[in-house]
Amino acid sequence: MAIWSKGDDSTDALVHAFTVGDDWLYDRHLAPYDLLGCIAHAQMLGATGIIPTADAQALVAQLRILKEEFDAGQWTVEATDEDVHSRIEALLIERLGEPGKRLHTGRSRNDQVLTASRLWLKDHLCTVADHITSLAQVMLEQAQKHEFVPLPGYTHLQRGMPASLGMFFGAHATALLDNVVLLEGAWRLADRCPLGSGASYGVGLPLDRDACAQALGFAEGGAIALSDANSRGKVETAALDACGAVLNDLSRFAADVIFFVSAEAGFLRLGKGLTTGSSIMPQKRNPDIFELLRGRAARFLGLRSGLYAMTLGLHSGYSRDLQDTKPLLIDGVTLTEQALAVVHRSVPDMHPVPDRIEAALTPDLYATDEAYRLVREQGMSFREAYIQVGRNLDAVTVPKDHAALLRERSHAGSTGCLGLQRLLTQAHTIAYDWQHRRQQMHSRWQALLKSAE
Repeated sequence: MAIWSKGDDSTDALVHAFTVGDDWLYDRHLAPYDLLGCIAHAQMLGATGIIPTADAQALVAQLRILKEEFDAGQWTVEATDEDVHSRIEALLIERLGEPGKRLHTGRSRNDQVLTASRLWLKDHLCTVADHITSLAQVMLEQAQKHEFVPLPGYTHLQRGMPASLGMFFGAHATALLDNVVLLEGAWRLADRCPLGSGASYGVGLPLDRDACAQALGFAEGGAIALSDANSRGKVETAALDACGAVLNDLSRFAADVIFFVSAEAGFLRLGKGLTTGSSIMPQKRNPDIFELLRGRAARFLGLRSGLYAMTLGLHSGYSRDLQDTKPLLIDGVTLTEQALAVVHRSVPDMHPVPDRIEAALTPDLYATDEAYRLVREQGMSFREAYIQVGRNLDAVTVPKDHAALLRERSHAGSTGCLGLQRLLTQAHTIAYDWQHRRQQMHSRWQALLKSAE
């Protein structure tokens, strides 16, 4: 029976199938977090005297058991359930009787799903941050290992100036770390507890919203109830904005790798297990994971656009449209985690191919360096040197020591001064901060799940 049913108003089967859709599948992701919210709410109801202490204690004890059983795979949300909230309430009533009917006191499904979604999101933002810093670290390790290995630098996909593998890996690591700023913004928006905002307008009971927020590890209790309700979609969009920036960076990295491992360039070689074959051409070793990364980034854009559009022109207060923000958020964040993980697996197993790189370091690549030599040694203006070199490109030669030239470039951010150790320290610091954040949050959750001695 639906959580809203009065006993004689069952929904038409077709209507039920349409309104529930695949929501029950996504509620399997939220179930552990919804149980945490239920425990905090039940404790608060007992502490404030809104429900009898004995009932609150019975609810908390049974909710803890349900969490253990869910984690063990003994129950889940099924297609026949309207949602996780209905499933949990039905199990409580089945096991406890009258006390099970008291849990929904002072709550709506709206603030329940908001709370569970925020808890899920905070947990997974920590996972995304962990993946970002881990990937940045392995990229920086590759950058240090190959810091002065030359590499053609491209503009317009034409060779332009000498670069290095150190610069290549270091630049992509920097881009990833920049995205943590966006993650931080999404976290701050998600770190306010919406529990108690009800169906958008609060409830006529003396709820202790701050107690629930503290128990669940939120930085703040609820705001104006209608503001909490209206924030659904906005917080999710902020999270996908951060994830979208990550995927955009990974897509660019993927495009670079696809070119660098191609037969036309051949500057990098991928290790075994990172490529796939052809069903017809025996010689093929295809960089499919990187091609799919580009494709998944495009697919993600559809999720993010759909999420943003979901709240355009929506009236204040809850509307059922918002149910469909849930799969967009979960799919988008999950896709980001998978993309980061697969690139993390691949980066340590990328190897330079020296002879192919050497062959690509043609004289024209050093035309700009020759112009700068004339500026330094002959005092020419850059424009005069630029014209002279441009008119005599055949006179430009390849240096005997490519690595030495890379080391000579001493200004900050150039090949001889990449600041890789500083970036590694930054990655470690960011990783520690997010791990500490997660530990603090999880310790609050463990306290909720721990039975009193």
